Amino acid sequence: MPKGGEFILPSDKIPDILTVNNLTDEQRLIKETIAEVVDQKLITDEAIRRIESKDFGFSRELIRELAEVGFLGVEVPEEYGGTDLGAVVAAIVAEHVSKQGSFACTFLAHTGIGTLPIRFFGTEEQKKKYLPKLVSGEWVAAYSLTEGVAGSDANSIRATAVKSEDGKCLILNGEKIFVTNGGFADLFIIFAKVNGKDPTAFIVEKTFEGLRVGEEEHKMGIQGSSTATLILDSVKVPVENMLGEQGNGFKIAVNILNLGRFKLGAACLGAGRVCVDEALQYSKERKQFGRQIGNFGVIRHKLAQMAALNYAMESVVYRTAGMLDEVIHGVDAKDSKAILKAIEECAIECSIVKVFCSEALDFVVDENVQVHGGSGFCEGHPERHYRDSRINRIFEGTNEINRLLLAGMLFKKAMTGSLPVKDAIQKVINESMTPSIQTEPEDYVERLKIYLNNAKKAVLMAAGSAYEKFGLELEKHQVVLSSLADCLIKIYVLESVLAAFAKNRTEKESLLTGLIFNDNLFELERLTREIVVMCSEGDTQRTQMSILRRLLKFSPGNKENLSDKVTALLLGA
Repeated sequence: MPKGGEFILPSDKIPDILTVNNLTDEQRLIKETIAEVVDQKLITDEAIRRIESKDFGFSRELIRELAEVGFLGVEVPEEYGGTDLGAVVAAIVAEHVSKQGSFACTFLAHTGIGTLPIRFFGTEEQKKKYLPKLVSGEWVAAYSLTEGVAGSDANSIRATAVKSEDGKCLILNGEKIFVTNGGFADLFIIFAKVNGKDPTAFIVEKTFEGLRVGEEEHKMGIQGSSTATLILDSVKVPVENMLGEQGNGFKIAVNILNLGRFKLGAACLGAGRVCVDEALQYSKERKQFGRQIGNFGVIRHKLAQMAALNYAMESVVYRTAGMLDEVIHGVDAKDSKAILKAIEECAIECSIVKVFCSEALDFVVDENVQVHGGSGFCEGHPERHYRDSRINRIFEGTNEINRLLLAGMLFKKAMTGSLPVKDAIQKVINESMTPSIQTEPEDYVERLKIYLNNAKKAVLMAAGSAYEKFGLELEKHQVVLSSLADCLIKIYVLESVLAAFAKNRTEKESLLTGLIFNDNLFELERLTREIVVMCSEGDTQRTQMSILRRLLKFSPGNKENLSDKVTALLLGA
Protein backbone atom coordinates (compact mmCIF):
# COMPACT_ATOMS: atom_id res chain seq x y z
CA MET A 1 0.00 0.00 0.00
CA PRO A 2 1.55 3.36 -1.00
CA LYS A 3 2.23 5.96 1.68
CA GLY A 4 1.82 9.66 1.06
CA GLY A 5 5.11 11.52 0.88
CA GLU A 6 7.32 8.44 0.56
CA PHE A 7 8.57 9.67 -2.82
CA ILE A 8 11.08 11.86 -0.95
CA LEU A 9 12.92 8.81 0.42
CA PRO A 10 15.92 7.56 -1.61
CA SER A 11 15.33 4.06 -2.98
CA ASP A 12 17.09 1.46 -5.10
CA LYS A 13 13.78 0.72 -6.81
CA ILE A 14 11.88 2.81 -9.32
CA PRO A 15 8.19 2.77 -8.31
CA ASP A 16 5.76 0.83 -10.47
CA ILE A 17 3.22 3.50 -11.34
CA LEU A 18 0.14 3.77 -13.51
CA THR A 19 0.75 5.55 -16.80
CA VAL A 20 -1.62 6.60 -19.56
CA ASN A 21 -0.11 3.80 -21.67
CA ASN A 22 -1.11 1.14 -19.15
CA LEU A 23 -4.85 1.72 -18.82
CA THR A 24 -7.24 -1.22 -18.73
CA ASP A 25 -9.37 -2.03 -21.77
CA GLU A 26 -12.40 -0.59 -19.97
CA GLN A 27 -10.55 2.64 -19.20
CA ARG A 28 -9.38 2.93 -22.81
CA LEU A 29 -12.95 2.50 -24.03
CA ILE A 30 -14.16 5.19 -21.63
CA LYS A 31 -11.37 7.47 -22.86
CA GLU A 32 -12.44 6.95 -26.48
CA THR A 33 -16.08 7.57 -25.59
CA ILE A 34 -15.54 10.80 -23.65
CA ALA A 35 -13.15 12.06 -26.36
CA GLU A 36 -15.83 11.48 -29.00
CA VAL A 37 -18.54 13.16 -26.92
CA VAL A 38 -16.34 16.19 -26.23
CA ASP A 39 -15.40 16.57 -29.90
CA GLN A 40 -19.03 16.38 -31.00
CA LYS A 41 -20.71 18.34 -28.21
CA LEU A 42 -18.26 20.71 -26.48
CA ILE A 43 -15.67 22.05 -28.87
CA THR A 44 -17.59 22.76 -32.06
CA ASP A 45 -17.61 26.45 -32.99
CA GLU A 46 -21.33 26.67 -32.19
CA ALA A 47 -20.96 24.99 -28.79
CA ILE A 48 -18.06 27.26 -27.82
CA ARG A 49 -20.05 30.33 -28.90
CA ARG A 50 -23.07 29.35 -26.82
CA ILE A 51 -21.04 28.38 -23.76
CA GLU A 52 -18.92 31.55 -23.81
CA SER A 53 -22.02 33.74 -24.21
CA LYS A 54 -23.34 32.40 -20.87
CA ASP A 55 -26.13 30.34 -22.39
CA PHE A 56 -26.69 28.44 -19.15
CA GLY A 57 -29.64 26.57 -20.61
CA PHE A 58 -27.22 25.07 -23.10
CA SER A 59 -24.78 24.22 -20.30
CA ARG A 60 -27.57 22.36 -18.49
CA GLU A 61 -28.36 20.53 -21.72
CA LEU A 62 -24.71 19.46 -22.00
CA ILE A 63 -24.75 18.28 -18.38
CA ARG A 64 -27.75 16.07 -19.14
CA GLU A 65 -26.12 14.67 -22.28
CA LEU A 66 -23.00 13.73 -20.33
CA ALA A 67 -25.27 12.12 -17.72
CA GLU A 68 -26.83 9.93 -20.41
CA VAL A 69 -23.45 8.34 -21.12
CA GLY A 70 -22.67 7.93 -17.41
CA PHE A 71 -20.05 10.63 -16.88
CA LEU A 72 -21.71 12.50 -13.99
CA GLY A 73 -21.49 9.56 -11.60
CA VAL A 74 -18.04 8.02 -12.04
CA GLU A 75 -17.32 8.67 -8.34
CA VAL A 76 -20.81 7.80 -7.05
CA PRO A 77 -21.82 4.24 -5.97
CA GLU A 78 -24.13 2.28 -8.24
CA GLU A 79 -26.96 2.15 -5.70
CA TYR A 80 -27.38 5.92 -6.12
CA GLY A 81 -27.24 5.88 -9.92
CA GLY A 82 -23.49 6.19 -10.38
CA THR A 83 -20.87 3.88 -11.85
CA ASP A 84 -18.18 4.16 -9.12
CA LEU A 85 -15.29 3.75 -11.55
CA GLY A 86 -12.63 5.41 -9.44
CA ALA A 87 -9.99 8.12 -9.63
CA VAL A 88 -8.39 7.00 -12.89
CA VAL A 89 -11.65 7.31 -14.80
CA ALA A 90 -12.39 10.60 -13.01
CA ALA A 91 -9.02 11.87 -14.29
CA ILE A 92 -9.77 10.68 -17.82
CA VAL A 93 -13.12 12.48 -17.83
CA ALA A 94 -11.71 15.68 -16.29
CA GLU A 95 -8.84 15.71 -18.78
CA HIS A 96 -11.13 15.54 -21.80
CA VAL A 97 -13.93 17.83 -20.59
CA SER A 98 -11.32 20.51 -19.90
CA LYS A 99 -10.84 21.06 -23.62
CA GLN A 100 -13.57 23.67 -23.09
CA GLY A 101 -12.42 25.64 -20.03
CA SER A 102 -15.69 27.32 -19.07
CA PHE A 103 -17.74 24.15 -19.27
CA ALA A 104 -15.04 22.24 -17.41
CA CYS A 105 -15.66 24.55 -14.43
CA THR A 106 -19.40 23.92 -14.65
CA PHE A 107 -18.92 20.16 -14.91
CA LEU A 108 -16.24 19.73 -12.24
CA ALA A 109 -18.03 21.97 -9.73
CA HIS A 110 -21.16 19.86 -10.19
CA THR A 111 -19.58 16.40 -10.14
CA GLY A 112 -16.91 17.26 -7.57
CA ILE A 113 -17.40 19.81 -4.81
CA GLY A 114 -21.15 19.92 -5.45
CA THR A 115 -21.84 16.16 -5.37
CA LEU A 116 -19.06 14.48 -3.38
CA PRO A 117 -19.84 16.08 0.02
CA ILE A 118 -23.18 14.26 -0.08
CA ARG A 119 -21.57 11.08 -1.39
CA PHE A 120 -19.03 10.98 1.47
CA PHE A 121 -20.75 12.76 4.36
CA GLY A 122 -24.46 12.42 3.67
CA THR A 123 -26.87 10.23 5.61
CA GLU A 124 -28.45 7.32 3.76
CA GLU A 125 -31.62 9.39 3.37
CA GLN A 126 -29.69 12.36 1.95
CA LYS A 127 -27.85 10.15 -0.52
CA LYS A 128 -31.04 8.49 -1.74
CA LYS A 129 -32.84 11.81 -2.06
CA TYR A 130 -30.18 13.88 -3.82
CA LEU A 131 -27.51 11.77 -5.52
CA PRO A 132 -29.77 10.23 -8.22
CA LYS A 133 -30.92 13.73 -9.23
CA LEU A 134 -27.33 14.98 -9.45
CA VAL A 135 -26.03 11.92 -11.30
CA SER A 136 -28.87 12.07 -13.85
CA GLY A 137 -28.31 15.76 -14.55
CA GLU A 138 -31.86 16.59 -13.44
CA TRP A 139 -30.32 18.91 -10.85
CA VAL A 140 -27.09 20.91 -10.96
CA ALA A 141 -25.05 21.42 -7.79
CA ALA A 142 -22.91 24.27 -6.46
CA TYR A 143 -20.57 24.72 -3.50
CA SER A 144 -20.74 27.82 -1.32
CA LEU A 145 -17.87 28.34 1.11
CA THR A 146 -16.09 31.58 0.18
CA GLU A 147 -17.10 34.91 1.71
CA GLY A 148 -15.71 38.41 1.49
CA VAL A 149 -13.69 37.77 4.66
CA ALA A 150 -13.10 34.02 4.22
CA GLY A 151 -11.22 32.54 1.28
CA SER A 152 -8.42 30.10 2.03
CA ASP A 153 -9.16 30.60 5.76
CA ALA A 154 -12.36 28.55 5.78
CA ASN A 155 -12.65 28.69 9.57
CA SER A 156 -13.27 32.44 9.46
CA ILE A 157 -16.67 32.28 7.72
CA ARG A 158 -19.32 34.59 9.18
CA ALA A 159 -22.51 33.09 7.76
CA THR A 160 -24.62 31.95 10.70
CA ALA A 161 -27.03 29.10 11.38
CA VAL A 162 -29.41 29.40 14.33
CA LYS A 163 -31.99 26.81 15.36
CA SER A 164 -35.61 27.85 14.94
CA GLU A 165 -37.88 28.05 17.98
CA ASP A 166 -39.66 24.81 17.06
CA GLY A 167 -36.30 23.05 16.56
CA LYS A 168 -37.25 21.81 13.09
CA CYS A 169 -35.04 24.15 11.08
CA LEU A 170 -31.78 26.02 11.14
CA ILE A 171 -32.03 29.60 9.92
CA LEU A 172 -29.10 30.68 7.75
CA ASN A 173 -27.98 34.28 7.28
CA GLY A 174 -24.99 35.67 5.43
CA GLU A 175 -23.55 36.14 1.97
CA LYS A 176 -21.40 33.88 -0.18
CA ILE A 177 -19.28 34.98 -3.14
CA PHE A 178 -17.65 33.31 -6.16
CA VAL A 179 -20.20 30.48 -6.27
CA THR A 180 -19.50 28.42 -9.41
CA ASN A 181 -22.81 27.35 -11.02
CA GLY A 182 -24.50 29.79 -8.63
CA GLY A 183 -26.65 31.37 -11.33
CA PHE A 184 -28.51 28.20 -12.26
CA ALA A 185 -27.83 25.54 -9.61
CA ASP A 186 -30.70 23.60 -8.04
CA LEU A 187 -28.80 22.59 -4.92
CA PHE A 188 -26.08 24.24 -2.86
CA ILE A 189 -23.59 22.89 -0.33
CA ILE A 190 -23.46 25.88 2.03
CA PHE A 191 -21.17 26.39 5.02
CA ALA A 192 -22.27 28.41 8.05
CA LYS A 193 -21.42 28.59 11.75
CA VAL A 194 -23.99 27.08 14.10
CA ASN A 195 -24.42 29.38 17.10
CA GLY A 196 -21.66 31.52 15.66
CA LYS A 197 -18.88 29.04 16.46
CA ASP A 198 -19.28 25.61 14.79
CA PRO A 199 -18.53 25.58 11.01
CA THR A 200 -21.12 23.22 9.55
CA ALA A 201 -22.23 22.19 6.05
CA PHE A 202 -25.84 22.21 4.85
CA ILE A 203 -27.69 20.92 1.79
CA VAL A 204 -29.81 23.83 0.59
CA GLU A 205 -32.29 23.61 -2.28
CA LYS A 206 -32.74 26.69 -4.46
CA THR A 207 -36.47 26.75 -3.64
CA PHE A 208 -35.88 27.26 0.09
CA GLU A 209 -37.42 30.55 1.16
CA GLY A 210 -34.90 33.37 1.71
CA LEU A 211 -32.26 32.10 -0.72
CA ARG A 212 -31.43 34.67 -3.40
CA VAL A 213 -28.88 34.64 -6.21
CA GLY A 214 -27.04 37.90 -6.86
CA GLU A 215 -25.36 39.32 -9.94
CA GLU A 216 -23.10 37.29 -12.22
CA GLU A 217 -19.41 38.13 -11.95
CA HIS A 218 -17.63 39.35 -15.11
CA LYS A 219 -14.37 37.45 -15.11
CA MET A 220 -10.99 37.49 -16.84
CA GLY A 221 -11.40 33.89 -17.97
CA ILE A 222 -13.83 30.95 -17.83
CA GLN A 223 -16.36 33.55 -18.95
CA GLY A 224 -18.94 30.99 -19.97
CA SER A 225 -19.23 29.57 -16.46
CA SER A 226 -21.61 30.98 -13.88
CA THR A 227 -19.99 32.73 -10.91
CA ALA A 228 -22.50 34.45 -8.67
CA THR A 229 -23.15 35.82 -5.21
CA LEU A 230 -25.52 33.97 -2.89
CA ILE A 231 -27.59 35.86 -0.32
CA LEU A 232 -28.87 33.96 2.71
CA ASP A 233 -31.76 35.96 4.14
CA SER A 234 -33.19 33.88 7.00
CA VAL A 235 -33.13 30.72 4.88
CA LYS A 236 -35.00 27.93 6.66
CA VAL A 237 -33.09 24.67 6.27
CA PRO A 238 -34.64 21.49 7.74
CA VAL A 239 -32.44 19.96 10.45
CA GLU A 240 -32.27 16.75 8.41
CA ASN A 241 -30.37 18.74 5.75
CA MET A 242 -27.37 19.29 7.99
CA LEU A 243 -24.49 17.54 6.22
CA GLY A 244 -22.25 15.54 8.52
CA GLU A 245 -21.94 16.45 12.17
CA GLN A 246 -22.26 19.91 13.67
CA GLY A 247 -18.86 21.60 13.66
CA ASN A 248 -17.52 19.21 11.01
CA GLY A 249 -17.62 21.74 8.19
CA PHE A 250 -13.90 22.38 7.98
CA LYS A 251 -13.18 18.64 7.77
CA ILE A 252 -15.67 18.29 4.91
CA ALA A 253 -14.15 21.23 3.05
CA VAL A 254 -10.57 19.98 3.40
CA ASN A 255 -11.29 16.37 2.42
CA ILE A 256 -13.32 17.30 -0.64
CA LEU A 257 -10.58 19.71 -1.72
CA ASN A 258 -8.04 16.85 -1.86
CA LEU A 259 -9.98 15.21 -4.68
CA GLY A 260 -10.73 18.58 -6.25
CA ARG A 261 -7.03 19.44 -6.41
CA PHE A 262 -6.17 16.16 -8.08
CA LYS A 263 -8.90 16.57 -10.72
CA LEU A 264 -7.92 20.18 -11.33
CA GLY A 265 -4.48 18.83 -12.27
CA ALA A 266 -6.10 16.41 -14.70
CA ALA A 267 -8.08 19.29 -16.20
CA CYS A 268 -4.86 21.29 -16.65
CA LEU A 269 -3.35 18.32 -18.46
CA GLY A 270 -6.26 18.24 -20.91
CA ALA A 271 -6.05 21.97 -21.57
CA GLY A 272 -2.30 21.65 -22.05
CA ARG A 273 -2.76 18.95 -24.67
CA VAL A 274 -5.05 21.26 -26.65
CA CYS A 275 -2.47 24.06 -26.57
CA VAL A 276 0.40 21.80 -27.65
CA ASP A 277 -1.69 20.53 -30.57
CA GLU A 278 -2.62 24.09 -31.58
CA ALA A 279 0.99 25.28 -31.42
CA LEU A 280 2.25 22.31 -33.43
CA GLN A 281 -0.40 22.80 -36.10
CA TYR A 282 0.26 26.53 -36.40
CA SER A 283 4.03 26.01 -36.59
CA LYS A 284 3.41 23.80 -39.64
CA GLU A 285 1.06 26.26 -41.33
CA ARG A 286 2.73 29.60 -40.63
CA LYS A 287 5.60 30.60 -42.91
CA GLN A 288 8.11 33.40 -42.40
CA PHE A 289 11.28 34.11 -44.37
CA GLY A 290 10.24 31.38 -46.77
CA ARG A 291 10.14 28.62 -44.14
CA GLN A 292 7.63 27.05 -41.79
CA ILE A 293 8.19 28.61 -38.36
CA GLY A 294 8.44 25.09 -36.94
CA ASN A 295 11.85 24.90 -38.62
CA PHE A 296 13.28 27.74 -36.52
CA GLY A 297 15.33 26.72 -33.48
CA VAL A 298 13.66 29.01 -30.94
CA ILE A 299 10.18 27.83 -31.97
CA ARG A 300 11.30 24.20 -31.86
CA HIS A 301 12.65 24.79 -28.36
CA LYS A 302 9.32 26.26 -27.24
CA LEU A 303 7.39 23.33 -28.69
CA ALA A 304 9.71 20.85 -26.97
CA GLN A 305 9.34 22.61 -23.61
CA MET A 306 5.56 22.60 -23.96
CA ALA A 307 5.57 18.89 -24.80
CA ALA A 308 7.93 18.10 -21.91
CA LEU A 309 5.69 19.87 -19.41
CA ASN A 310 2.66 18.05 -20.76
CA TYR A 311 4.48 14.74 -20.35
CA ALA A 312 5.34 15.70 -16.78
CA MET A 313 1.71 16.64 -16.09
CA GLU A 314 0.53 13.35 -17.56
CA SER A 315 3.00 11.40 -15.44
CA VAL A 316 2.04 12.98 -12.10
CA VAL A 317 -1.71 12.96 -12.80
CA TYR A 318 -1.96 9.28 -13.72
CA ARG A 319 0.53 8.21 -11.06
CA THR A 320 -1.60 9.97 -8.44
CA ALA A 321 -4.82 8.58 -9.90
CA GLY A 322 -3.42 5.07 -9.62
CA MET A 323 -2.29 5.79 -6.06
CA LEU A 324 -5.77 7.03 -5.08
CA ASP A 325 -7.46 3.97 -6.55
CA GLU A 326 -4.95 1.69 -4.82
CA VAL A 327 -5.48 3.16 -1.34
CA ILE A 328 -9.27 3.26 -1.78
CA HIS A 329 -9.37 -0.34 -3.09
CA GLY A 330 -8.22 -1.63 0.29
CA VAL A 331 -11.21 -0.27 2.25
CA ASP A 332 -14.91 -1.06 2.47
CA ALA A 333 -16.64 0.65 -0.46
CA LYS A 334 -19.56 1.58 1.83
CA ASP A 335 -17.40 3.02 4.60
CA SER A 336 -17.17 6.70 3.65
CA LYS A 337 -14.99 7.58 6.64
CA ALA A 338 -12.47 4.88 5.73
CA ILE A 339 -12.43 6.07 2.11
CA LEU A 340 -11.78 9.67 3.19
CA LYS A 341 -8.98 8.54 5.49
CA ALA A 342 -7.45 6.68 2.56
CA ILE A 343 -7.75 9.75 0.33
CA GLU A 344 -6.14 11.85 3.05
CA GLU A 345 -3.06 9.61 2.76
CA CYS A 346 -2.60 11.11 -0.72
CA ALA A 347 -3.10 14.75 0.35
CA ILE A 348 0.53 15.77 -0.27
CA GLU A 349 0.47 14.31 -3.77
CA CYS A 350 -2.91 15.92 -4.55
CA SER A 351 -1.56 19.35 -3.60
CA ILE A 352 1.56 18.75 -5.69
CA VAL A 353 -0.54 17.81 -8.72
CA LYS A 354 -2.62 20.97 -8.30
CA VAL A 355 0.33 23.33 -7.95
CA PHE A 356 2.57 21.79 -10.59
CA CYS A 357 -0.08 21.29 -13.27
CA SER A 358 -1.64 24.75 -12.87
CA GLU A 359 1.77 26.42 -13.20
CA ALA A 360 2.89 24.14 -16.03
CA LEU A 361 -0.31 24.97 -17.91
CA ASP A 362 0.30 28.69 -17.41
CA PHE A 363 3.66 28.27 -19.15
CA VAL A 364 2.13 26.21 -21.95
CA VAL A 365 -0.74 28.62 -22.68
CA ASP A 366 1.68 31.56 -22.67
CA GLU A 367 4.00 29.88 -25.16
CA ASN A 368 1.02 28.91 -27.31
CA VAL A 369 0.12 32.59 -27.63
CA GLN A 370 3.77 33.40 -28.39
CA VAL A 371 4.03 30.77 -31.12
CA HIS A 372 0.89 32.23 -32.72
CA GLY A 373 2.30 35.77 -32.51
CA GLY A 374 -0.23 38.51 -33.25
CA SER A 375 -2.88 35.93 -34.10
CA GLY A 376 -2.54 34.52 -30.60
CA PHE A 377 -3.33 37.90 -29.09
CA CYS A 378 -6.55 38.27 -31.08
CA GLU A 379 -9.82 36.77 -29.95
CA GLY A 380 -9.85 33.04 -30.55
CA HIS A 381 -8.50 29.84 -29.09
CA PRO A 382 -4.98 30.76 -27.85
CA GLU A 383 -6.07 33.91 -26.02
CA ARG A 384 -9.08 32.13 -24.48
CA HIS A 385 -6.88 29.32 -23.17
CA TYR A 386 -4.52 31.98 -21.78
CA ARG A 387 -7.34 33.69 -19.87
CA ASP A 388 -9.00 30.47 -18.76
CA SER A 389 -5.77 29.06 -17.35
CA ARG A 390 -5.12 31.80 -14.81
CA ILE A 391 -7.85 30.77 -12.36
CA ASN A 392 -6.29 27.35 -11.77
CA ARG A 393 -3.60 28.80 -9.50
CA ILE A 394 -6.40 30.26 -7.33
CA PHE A 395 -9.04 27.48 -7.42
CA GLU A 396 -9.07 24.74 -4.76
CA GLY A 397 -6.85 26.73 -2.40
CA THR A 398 -4.27 29.11 -3.84
CA ASN A 399 -0.93 27.67 -4.88
CA GLU A 400 0.67 29.58 -2.02
CA ILE A 401 -1.61 27.89 0.51
CA ASN A 402 -1.04 24.49 -1.11
CA ARG A 403 2.73 24.92 -0.94
CA LEU A 404 2.56 25.63 2.78
CA LEU A 405 0.16 22.73 3.27
CA LEU A 406 2.18 20.09 1.45
CA ALA A 407 5.46 21.05 3.12
CA GLY A 408 3.71 21.21 6.49
CA MET A 409 2.09 17.80 5.98
CA LEU A 410 5.45 16.22 5.20
CA PHE A 411 7.01 17.69 8.35
CA LYS A 412 4.04 16.43 10.35
CA LYS A 413 4.60 12.92 8.99
CA ALA A 414 8.26 13.24 9.91
CA MET A 415 7.51 14.41 13.46
CA THR A 416 4.92 11.68 14.12
CA GLY A 417 7.16 8.98 12.68
CA SER A 418 4.58 7.87 10.12
CA LEU A 419 7.25 8.48 7.49
CA PRO A 420 10.95 7.81 8.32
CA VAL A 421 12.11 11.24 7.14
CA LYS A 422 14.24 11.96 10.21
CA ASP A 423 16.11 8.67 9.76
CA ALA A 424 16.65 9.48 6.09
CA ILE A 425 18.04 12.93 6.95
CA GLN A 426 20.42 11.43 9.49
CA LYS A 427 21.58 8.88 6.93
CA VAL A 428 22.34 11.68 4.45
CA ILE A 429 24.36 13.52 7.11
CA ASN A 430 26.31 10.36 7.98
CA GLU A 431 27.04 9.58 4.34
CA SER A 432 28.24 13.13 3.73
CA MET A 433 31.00 12.63 6.30
CA THR A 434 32.53 9.83 4.20
CA PRO A 435 31.67 10.63 0.59
CA SER A 436 32.07 7.88 -1.98
CA ILE A 437 32.85 8.23 -5.67
CA GLN A 438 29.93 7.18 -7.85
CA THR A 439 30.49 5.91 -11.36
CA GLU A 440 27.77 6.68 -13.86
CA PRO A 441 26.21 3.50 -15.28
CA GLU A 442 25.79 3.06 -19.03
CA ASP A 443 22.06 2.39 -18.73
CA TYR A 444 20.22 5.71 -19.05
CA VAL A 445 17.46 4.82 -16.59
CA GLU A 446 19.96 3.69 -13.95
CA ARG A 447 21.94 6.90 -14.44
CA LEU A 448 18.82 9.02 -13.98
CA LYS A 449 17.92 7.00 -10.88
CA ILE A 450 21.27 7.96 -9.32
CA TYR A 451 20.65 11.63 -10.16
CA LEU A 452 17.18 11.38 -8.61
CA ASN A 453 18.36 9.73 -5.39
CA ASN A 454 21.13 12.29 -5.00
CA ALA A 455 18.59 15.08 -5.53
CA LYS A 456 16.39 13.53 -2.83
CA LYS A 457 19.37 13.52 -0.46
CA ALA A 458 20.04 17.18 -1.23
CA VAL A 459 16.43 18.09 -0.45
CA LEU A 460 16.49 16.04 2.76
CA MET A 461 19.65 17.83 3.85
CA ALA A 462 18.06 21.22 3.13
CA ALA A 463 14.95 20.15 5.07
CA GLY A 464 17.12 19.04 7.98
CA SER A 465 18.91 22.39 7.95
CA ALA A 466 15.56 24.18 8.09
CA TYR A 467 14.28 22.10 10.98
CA GLU A 468 17.54 22.44 12.90
CA LYS A 469 17.33 26.23 12.54
CA PHE A 470 13.64 26.80 13.24
CA GLY A 471 12.24 23.62 14.85
CA LEU A 472 8.51 23.82 15.46
CA GLU A 473 8.65 27.53 14.54
CA LEU A 474 9.28 26.54 10.92
CA GLU A 475 5.63 27.12 10.00
CA LYS A 476 6.17 30.85 10.66
CA HIS A 477 8.91 31.00 8.00
CA GLN A 478 6.76 30.77 4.91
CA VAL A 479 9.46 31.57 2.36
CA VAL A 480 11.53 28.64 3.62
CA LEU A 481 8.49 26.33 3.64
CA SER A 482 7.50 27.43 0.15
CA SER A 483 11.00 26.74 -1.18
CA LEU A 484 10.93 23.30 0.46
CA ALA A 485 7.56 22.69 -1.18
CA ASP A 486 9.05 23.57 -4.56
CA CYS A 487 11.78 21.00 -3.91
CA LEU A 488 9.19 18.34 -3.04
CA ILE A 489 7.20 19.16 -6.17
CA LYS A 490 10.26 18.78 -8.37
CA ILE A 491 11.25 15.48 -6.76
CA TYR A 492 7.73 14.08 -7.29
CA VAL A 493 7.77 15.23 -10.91
CA LEU A 494 11.21 13.74 -11.56
CA GLU A 495 10.35 10.40 -9.98
CA SER A 496 7.00 10.21 -11.80
CA VAL A 497 8.55 11.01 -15.17
CA LEU A 498 11.39 8.53 -14.63
CA ALA A 499 8.96 5.81 -13.53
CA ALA A 500 6.76 6.40 -16.58
CA PHE A 501 9.76 6.36 -18.93
CA ALA A 502 11.24 3.25 -17.31
CA LYS A 503 7.96 1.44 -17.89
CA ASN A 504 7.60 2.28 -21.58
CA ARG A 505 11.07 3.36 -22.82
CA THR A 506 10.07 5.00 -26.10
CA GLU A 507 12.42 7.37 -27.90
CA LYS A 508 10.10 10.34 -27.37
CA GLU A 509 9.75 9.64 -23.64
CA SER A 510 13.52 9.32 -23.35
CA LEU A 511 14.04 12.76 -24.90
CA LEU A 512 11.25 14.40 -22.88
CA THR A 513 12.60 12.85 -19.68
CA GLY A 514 16.04 14.25 -20.50
CA LEU A 515 14.64 17.75 -20.90
CA ILE A 516 12.70 17.51 -17.63
CA PHE A 517 15.71 16.23 -15.67
CA ASN A 518 17.92 18.97 -17.13
CA ASP A 519 15.65 21.81 -16.06
CA ASN A 520 14.63 20.42 -12.68
CA LEU A 521 18.06 19.36 -11.45
CA PHE A 522 19.44 22.83 -12.15
CA GLU A 523 16.44 24.32 -10.33
CA LEU A 524 16.88 21.99 -7.37
CA GLU A 525 20.46 23.15 -6.97
CA ARG A 526 19.27 26.75 -6.81
CA LEU A 527 16.41 26.00 -4.40
CA THR A 528 18.40 23.87 -1.96
CA ARG A 529 21.22 26.43 -1.86
CA GLU A 530 18.70 29.20 -1.14
CA ILE A 531 17.23 27.17 1.73
CA VAL A 532 20.67 26.55 3.23
CA VAL A 533 21.45 30.28 3.02
CA MET A 534 18.21 31.06 4.88
CA CYS A 535 18.86 28.42 7.54
CA SER A 536 22.59 28.37 8.28
CA GLU A 537 25.72 30.51 8.31
CA GLY A 538 29.51 30.37 8.64
CA ASP A 539 31.30 27.02 8.48
CA THR A 540 28.05 25.07 8.66
CA GLN A 541 26.72 26.86 5.60
CA ARG A 542 29.96 26.36 3.66
CA THR A 543 29.98 22.65 4.49
CA GLN A 544 26.36 22.21 3.44
CA MET A 545 26.96 24.10 0.19
CA SER A 546 29.86 21.78 -0.58
CA ILE A 547 27.69 18.72 0.04
CA LEU A 548 24.93 20.12 -2.19
CA ARG A 549 27.38 20.69 -5.04
CA ARG A 550 28.53 17.09 -4.76
CA LEU A 551 25.03 15.63 -4.55
CA LEU A 552 23.60 17.66 -7.42
CA LYS A 553 26.46 17.05 -9.80
CA PHE A 554 25.17 15.53 -13.04
CA SER A 555 25.97 15.35 -16.74
CA PRO A 556 23.38 17.57 -18.43
CA GLY A 557 22.11 16.83 -21.90
CA ASN A 558 22.44 19.28 -24.76
CA LYS A 559 19.16 21.19 -24.55
CA GLU A 560 19.28 22.37 -28.16
CA ASN A 561 19.83 18.85 -29.47
CA LEU A 562 17.17 17.37 -27.19
CA SER A 563 14.64 20.03 -28.21
CA ASP A 564 15.37 19.55 -31.90
CA LYS A 565 14.94 15.78 -31.68
CA VAL A 566 11.69 16.08 -29.69
CA THR A 567 10.24 18.54 -32.17
CA ALA A 568 11.29 16.39 -35.11
CA LEU A 569 9.22 13.56 -33.64
CA LEU A 570 6.27 15.86 -32.91
CA LEU A 571 6.25 17.56 -36.32
CA GLY A 572 7.48 14.62 -38.31
CA ALA A 573 10.33 16.80 -39.56
